[in-house]
Amino acid sequence: MRYKDFYVRITPNSSIQRVDKTGNEVLCEGFLIQIFADKNEQDESDNFTAAVGFEILENSLAEAEQLAKDFIDCEEKKNT
Repeated sequence: MRYKDFYVRITPNSSIQRVDKTGNEVLCEGFLIQIFADKNEQDESDNFTAAVGFEILENSLAEAEQLAKDFIDCEEKKNT
């Protein structure tokens, strides 16, 4: 996916570690989100995971894409 001047790769991930409200480590479904500065995806600018029930509400590509767009917009605002 291309967004603004960045290229985003979103990969499903079924073993994202998070800590629940009771302090227990849990494995979650979600996505690995990688942000690249170039079309060939060689110059990685950032990467992070998005776990269902934590960073995203449901296990959907649309949710992951929106999180990636929000991240890029936030970073853009910080740098201006």
